[in-house]
Amino acid sequence: MEIKISEHCGFCYGVKRAVGLALTGAVRGGKVATFGPLVHNPQMIKELENKGIKCKNNLEEFDAKEKIILRSHGVGPEIYTSIRAKGLQIIDATCPNVRMAQQKAEKAVVDGFLPIIIGEKDHPEVKSLKKWAGNDSFVVEYKEDVLKVPSVSKYAVIVQTTFERQKFKEILSYLQTERQGEYRIEETICDATAQRQDAAVKLAQNVDAMIVIGGHNSANTKHLAEIVKRYCKKVFQIETVEELDIREFVYCSKIGITAGASTPDRLIKEAYIFMKNLENNDSFGALLEESMEGGVKVYPGNIVTGEVIQKDKDGVYVAFGYMREGFIPYSEWADTKNAEELLQTVQIGDKVEAKIVLSNTKDEFIRMSKLKAEREAAWKEIAPLAEGEKRLANVKVLRVIKNREKNVVGLSVEVEGVEGFMPASHVELRRVEDFTQYVGKELEAEIIEVNAEKHRVVVSRKEMLKAERLAKKEEREARLAAAREAKEAALLEALDAVEEGSIITGKVVKITDFGLFVEIAKGLVGLVHITELGWKRGLAPEEVAQVGDEVQVMVKKVDKEMKRVGLSIKATLEDPWKVEAEQFHIGDIVTGKVTKFMTFGAIVKISKKIEGLVHISEISEERIAKPEDVLQAGQEVKVAVIKMDLDAKKIGLSIVKAKHAIDEAGYEDYVAKDNEQLTVDLADKFEK
Repeated sequence: MEIKISEHCGFCYGVKRAVGLALTGAVRGGKVATFGPLVHNPQMIKELENKGIKCKNNLEEFDAKEKIILRSHGVGPEIYTSIRAKGLQIIDATCPNVRMAQQKAEKAVVDGFLPIIIGEKDHPEVKSLKKWAGNDSFVVEYKEDVLKVPSVSKYAVIVQTTFERQKFKEILSYLQTERQGEYRIEETICDATAQRQDAAVKLAQNVDAMIVIGGHNSANTKHLAEIVKRYCKKVFQIETVEELDIREFVYCSKIGITAGASTPDRLIKEAYIFMKNLENNDSFGALLEESMEGGVKVYPGNIVTGEVIQKDKDGVYVAFGYMREGFIPYSEWADTKNAEELLQTVQIGDKVEAKIVLSNTKDEFIRMSKLKAEREAAWKEIAPLAEGEKRLANVKVLRVIKNREKNVVGLSVEVEGVEGFMPASHVELRRVEDFTQYVGKELEAEIIEVNAEKHRVVVSRKEMLKAERLAKKEEREARLAAAREAKEAALLEALDAVEEGSIITGKVVKITDFGLFVEIAKGLVGLVHITELGWKRGLAPEEVAQVGDEVQVMVKKVDKEMKRVGLSIKATLEDPWKVEAEQFHIGDIVTGKVTKFMTFGAIVKISKKIEGLVHISEISEERIAKPEDVLQAGQEVKVAVIKMDLDAKKIGLSIVKAKHAIDEAGYEDYVAKDNEQLTVDLADKFEK
């Protein structure tokens, strides 16, 4: 077996620099930690932790004066501000290529260009670039994203340094076609990234299998694997050699090894040594030998068809055309631990498909798994996903998955007959404290990634839950809008029905300092202003009524344009002034008291509530200059009622006419009496 390592692989300059700065910072003493993972490689992060360099994800976790190492992917300008405000010592391990891309993004804004960042939306480097490019910048990961880019006159294109060059060119071409304008192209893809991709392609074209080593969360490692798959049928993306299955290399004579820019040399050497020693591995040799016997390929991973020839309390024995029979434990026959039940259901002569698992040549039987064969078949049946596509699926939660540090990283789920993975951050929109509550439950989710070759399915509930929350919000807003429209319609209908001057019984719904709000029809509330509460001055609203009380009001004014109604309680009550004034009539002579002087007359109070005006011409028969010449304040006078206007609340009085009336009444009295002394018979006098 020939093993070849790619010409360019492993640590790039930026990663070497970042690791070197971190180690130097630790050697110089003092507390030191990285702000987020320094690079996308769990093994490297573990090595740094063993050297006292911890990884902290929040600035709040750092102590004052502690050394903070900024990771190679870079951070936004606001992080630098927060770090300085906290008084931390900065060790800036940002990759020089990333820093250059940040500066180009920042300058694009200053020069009046709309920054377009081509890269993975969730990648930390892209997130940092967007911070430097400002809120108006736009991230394009797929061609479909181009259609969401606003149309402007000037565009500046910046690229994620680890992005695949060919994919970048395709997106850029589509962008320039769909969005016409002036372009500033900043091709910031790192040369080291391009070198690794080109070298990996060259190697993949000349080997039977490719091993791509790097963190599963590393963008450049993922891109390397995607690229070499176009040229080599067997590609294995791994973090460590423990993930390799020797069964996969039985018929391979040439093996290629490459690695992402964040992969330490140690891991590349381990993979090389592992593959070189494979030929000396007894199990591997046995697999090669057995795979050539009897026309049946007996190697781990192969699926064969057999017939049940025997069963006992331990499992089922199968003949499949090989010199040795196969053995399937009940635990590998079905998803149940009830061996007695399976013993009853399995019959001699039953046909079964089973997958061969790793077996030692000294074993009497070839170990097999019916469950693994069924799952393998399910992987062949599972529908692929187009780029950017998602599909709904019901999943059953199998177990909680934790990393080496015992932190929950997600859930193992059964989806479309295979085992998939749901990241912890995609289970709910809120923070989940206890993931065990989901085990055994069926959930609705979306399949967001399918890789049948790697037996990898990723599901998520995040976008679905966001959509549900948005739909609920829109539904709630629609209900509120409908309620508002119905209320508005009812209000307009009520406004059309109510007439000014009508008397209506309403209910007090609110009391304020300036009056009462009274509902006079469903949805129609009017205001009784404080001046319309009653005839008594200074009435407080709460003196007139309480919330819930029924009151009689008159509609004074309807303003349909402003949707307002003015009401009055006062208008429904008799005016005490009028009631008292109605006892007087024109010609009445009454006694009053002078209360006030005016230039044109005097005010005389003739009862408790009623006052009238004695015009200056009605005070005296003689011409006077002013009322005070003949009258005094508080003086009682006789006045005659000569004019009454109840609507205007005006009464005209006259002292002169009162005096004449009194004199005339006295004269008539005198004449009416039988007074002999004043009776003279003139005829009698003339006779004498």
